[in-house]
Amino acid sequence: MSRSVARAALFIALLVALTSCVTPEELRAQDEAACLSYGFQRGTPDFATCLQRESLARRYAPPPPDWGPGWGPGWWGPGWGPGW
Repeated sequence: MSRSVARAALFIALLVALTSCVTPEELRAQDEAACLSYGFQRGTPDFATCLQRESLARRYAPPPPDWGPGWGPGWWGPGWGPGW
């Protein structure tokens, strides 16, 4: 692989890695937007509780299922798919 191709691949990999990160400020803004949409008012104890619960819900959310190859949405078992 030539140096220019290697540099381009490294640049793209770094760009993807950096754009996939979410800063704490962005997470806070998402939590605030969610709590405001629920009807809570900024500066109230209920708003602070909502922010805390949103943060905890994100932290303790279960990971997405790992269906493995061939499983998951759209998988048709033997005898169940179109044309069977």
